[in-house]
Amino acid sequence: MFKHVVSALVLIISLQGCGGGGGSSSAPVGPPADTTPPVITISGDANVNHEQGTTYSDAGATATDNVDGDVSVEVSGSVDDAVAGTYTITYSATDQAGNSSSATRTVQVQDTISPVITLNGEASITIEQGTVYSDLGATATDSVDGTLDVSVSGTVETEVGEYTLTYTATDAGGNSASVDRIVTVIEADTGGEPDNLDVMILDGGLVDDIWGGSSLLSFFDEKNDYGDCTDESAGTETCASVDWEVVGDETHGDVLQVTYLSDAGHAGLVVGPTAAVDLSDYAEGSLSFDIKIIDDGAANLSGGFLVKVESGSANSGELPVPGINAAGEWESVTFAVSSLTASGALNLSGITAPMVFFPAFQTGAGLVYRIDNVRFTGIDDGATPPTDPSGGGPNGPVDYTLLEYGAGNVSNVINPASYRCAVDYGNWIYNAGLVEPAIAACNASTRIPTGTPTPLHPQLTGEALTRPVPTHKWWGSIPFLGEMTIGDANDPAYLTPDPIRVRVSNKGARLMGIPGGYKVIGDFPRYDGPVPFDEVFDGIAIANSAHSNLNAYLKDHSDGSVTVQWKSGDTAVMDATFVHGSPYAYFKVYEGNALLRTKASDSTEKGTFYQTGDHLGVWTDISGVRNSFLVSGEGNTTFSNVASNEITISNAANEFTLSYLPVLSGEPSDAMSGFFAANARDVVASVDIDYSVDRSTNMVTVSHAYFDEQGASIETIAGLHPLHWKHSSQLTSNYKIRSARGIIKFAQLNEFSYEIPYVGVLPTMPSIANTYDQSILEGLVTDFIDQGEDSWINSTDTYWSGKAYGKAAELAAIADSIGMQSEATQVIDWLKAQLSDWFTAETGGELDVFRYFVYDEEWDTLLGLEEAYGSHQRLADHHFHYGYFVRAAAEVCRVDASWCGDDQFGPMIELLIRDYAGSKDDDMFPYLRNFDPANGFSWADGKADALQGNNNESTSEAANAYGAIVLYGLITGNDALIEKGMYLHASTAAAYWQYWNNIDGYKNRGGDQDNFPSGYNKITTSIIWASGADFATWFSGAYAHILGIQGLPSSPLIFHVSQYSDYMADYVALGLTESSNGKPSGLIDDQWRDLWWNLWAMTDADAAIADYNSVGQNYAAEAGESKAHTYHWIHTFSALGQLKTGTGELTSNNPAALAFDKNGKRSYVVYNFTSQPETIVYSDGKSFTAAPNGFTTVSSAD
Repeated sequence: MFKHVVSALVLIISLQGCGGGGGSSSAPVGPPADTTPPVITISGDANVNHEQGTTYSDAGATATDNVDGDVSVEVSGSVDDAVAGTYTITYSATDQAGNSSSATRTVQVQDTISPVITLNGEASITIEQGTVYSDLGATATDSVDGTLDVSVSGTVETEVGEYTLTYTATDAGGNSASVDRIVTVIEADTGGEPDNLDVMILDGGLVDDIWGGSSLLSFFDEKNDYGDCTDESAGTETCASVDWEVVGDETHGDVLQVTYLSDAGHAGLVVGPTAAVDLSDYAEGSLSFDIKIIDDGAANLSGGFLVKVESGSANSGELPVPGINAAGEWESVTFAVSSLTASGALNLSGITAPMVFFPAFQTGAGLVYRIDNVRFTGIDDGATPPTDPSGGGPNGPVDYTLLEYGAGNVSNVINPASYRCAVDYGNWIYNAGLVEPAIAACNASTRIPTGTPTPLHPQLTGEALTRPVPTHKWWGSIPFLGEMTIGDANDPAYLTPDPIRVRVSNKGARLMGIPGGYKVIGDFPRYDGPVPFDEVFDGIAIANSAHSNLNAYLKDHSDGSVTVQWKSGDTAVMDATFVHGSPYAYFKVYEGNALLRTKASDSTEKGTFYQTGDHLGVWTDISGVRNSFLVSGEGNTTFSNVASNEITISNAANEFTLSYLPVLSGEPSDAMSGFFAANARDVVASVDIDYSVDRSTNMVTVSHAYFDEQGASIETIAGLHPLHWKHSSQLTSNYKIRSARGIIKFAQLNEFSYEIPYVGVLPTMPSIANTYDQSILEGLVTDFIDQGEDSWINSTDTYWSGKAYGKAAELAAIADSIGMQSEATQVIDWLKAQLSDWFTAETGGELDVFRYFVYDEEWDTLLGLEEAYGSHQRLADHHFHYGYFVRAAAEVCRVDASWCGDDQFGPMIELLIRDYAGSKDDDMFPYLRNFDPANGFSWADGKADALQGNNNESTSEAANAYGAIVLYGLITGNDALIEKGMYLHASTAAAYWQYWNNIDGYKNRGGDQDNFPSGYNKITTSIIWASGADFATWFSGAYAHILGIQGLPSSPLIFHVSQYSDYMADYVALGLTESSNGKPSGLIDDQWRDLWWNLWAMTDADAAIADYNSVGQNYAAEAGESKAHTYHWIHTFSALGQLKTGTGELTSNNPAALAFDKNGKRSYVVYNFTSQPETIVYSDGKSFTAAPNGFTTVSSAD
């Protein structure tokens, strides 16, 4: 603690009189003497009660004088907030006439907070009669005194009944706290015999088969360096301290007898380790056994016995076993499972060693005992005991059903043999679906896990239960996780309806505006609010008067809104609807009253404004973060304790709206408050975001429409983000504010629309005569083929396999275009074999282990085996991974349309599309899983549990996925898919230039047009966060990777990155900053020289070729790129020049029709996927007929 001394600088003012002459000889009459002392006004209360151990900040005082006006105040005295006591602060003021006055504030520092008591173990424990109760105790901590002693009152008797133990702690301030533990004594099973619901461990001297049989009985021995002194396979042992055998007992029959030698060291019995057994249904039961002490040994069993249970590398700890009397008779011992799990380390769902049993250290010499009927007993009602170690196990039979899609199929379950794990400061499972990442144990060499994965379940209620589970979006954490726990840094997620930022917690919601805390920190513009895990700090919080520990669920959602419901058990307590871009958050309370909480009461940190009718404004200013919210009640609304840090909101409907007001200094004007109050109670329940494509120009129109709970159109205040208002004719108000994506402009409306250009895609680059050396290109294709299939596909996960398939598809198209038909056919055949393997889940009548898909009916998603980068556990990156598959399949279908037929693999390809870009009426998949219609771009993470919200890195891999939909739609003639792909691709491109690259800021258009915040000095960013952006990648700090990630994969599906050639030149220069020569050839290995040649070629192909020629083929290709493709790409761009379509200035009437300019010559390139000639029309007046099933390339001179 620090001692805070309050001081002030006293300003001394010197006055100089002015002289002058006059016509009168009489003496001048001066002003009357000033004899009145200044008046001192203490800010705040004169008597303050302050909590000991917290920082005291004095509110100060002011002084005014009847002559001098404001007079400075000198402060003396101090408050030691670490020590209880009464302190006096004295404020003194003196005017220029020397009149003085003083006032005092009394500060009473005292500890009023009671200690916190934490029970060791459960608050409710059940034991059998005859079992000696051994209390686990409790600990107590105090905010001032630290660790305190805990006293225990009450006893546990031997009779059947319920007993209360009370644990009490009192701090030095006299504050007390107490916690009870209930111990229930039940009748014992005196027969000592197991029943058929028990899980046997050791019976009749033998280990039960579920634990591996008697070969899994062993001993550890200090004299054998604590190793296993048994050789189970040979049936021998070398234990120096202990012998054991199965003997006949007169009452129990065959039992295990253990004999410790006279010089025995520390040794003990071990059952296991074996494959994990799920004992979670015995959490309220007991570990029970019968024991008979034949000889208590030289130490008279003075330290008793200890027991330990293991789950992989975790264990229960070594726990004393009470109640063994060593009377020479059989005794029944019951040890509560709750004691085994009290430490929190043991995983009951994955027990690998059910019993490690031994006498206390160095007390075993001469000990002889018999043990029998060792078992877990007390299964939960209705549960059934496990019958094998793995519940099916990686080697056991799998009960599965195939879901048929044309010639392909998917499984309804994951094969446990697919499970894999990694050891990295813990044991982590993957390939297991949507599960918790931790697992009981992992064999680091085989990557085979031990234990049962813990499934994750969607957090849904109400309407959300009737629809496919949505993920990603700006609110993606809600269906995955529900509420965040107050104070828990492991629960960091925030929702980002931007400009509002929301943390949904177990107490309610913490809200703040992104603009107030948006800062540039290094290369990371972001919301930098303080203390992010508290209930409230900056901004405000909404809590409930009747409930303080709630669960949150996704109740409903639309294209631009989400409704969260908080529950207590099954009882609905409160709803909140958040709308993207909106200043409004709508609350409805079902139980209790809403409480608006702030960090401080009325002070320099909090105040109120616009207390008019049913409205109340509340501003906060914490650590430099300013927020202003307006509360608007439904009908006659009362606000209680307005000056405090907890305002109660009351009205008959128990409904209200919070409005975030766009002002960062001072109080909002009444005009601003009135503007936002006017529509505050026009409650928006849903936002429909739709699109249409003008096929004559390929322009895409996106519309946002707002509806109330009855589905009727409703007027509201909407916040248009830069992607919206820059492409719209919608009129906006004068109210605006800078947030994470740039300036948000507010408009009163019930719908708006905006128009964006579509860039265009091709199946490959055209092969143009005399632009490359045919022999070199053929040689590169041949080199690829000659290395064989294993050279380009060596992965079984969805990401790296997908990249390999995309690479092969590009190469097959090049081979086809330059007349290498046999080579093209070979690669296509390879792709068919690979993809059909993935598209069928069964081989030889058994479920596959790798390279298959599973449909998860609970999460409404398609999971590929193997998992990559959280594609199961977080549902991450499905558009990236599956987009590569669709792109490769499209090339197969381009040359063999029958392969995409309904009776072949077309339905499987469309199943992948449905997973990452489903339609609104799809009953198996959510609408546009990865793409966020409200923001206009995609999110990578399904779980969205980061402090800055969701994120997306590679727009090019997103464009690859959406361009692949266009290709597949053009090949199959599916207009719905074509236009869906065009919308997603166009929006991805437009958002890339607005939010990743800030093209208007680059062009110095200034003012509102500049989307990047002041102080950010890069022309681009790489990762977009919901509350900011980052110049970084997940895997590298190299500029070549940070910028290169936006050009991966190099294909005609990512032309959007080259739309502005002047920008592209600077982008390439920045990306090559760390190159030794400023060119791709100067990059170190694995910094993607080939990708940078390809990117450079899009703005200066001749320079790229010159640098390429300095290296030749002596470089390592990026994993998704072939050397043949790089050579073909850069030479084709040399012939064509720079892309001219895609900005809206030059349009065409075909999704695969583009134009390029070089040195004043315009080249028009179109691929006609149909079997009929097509008339192609460009907006510059150029038109021509495109030949069927191939490229047509014409120039402006033709």
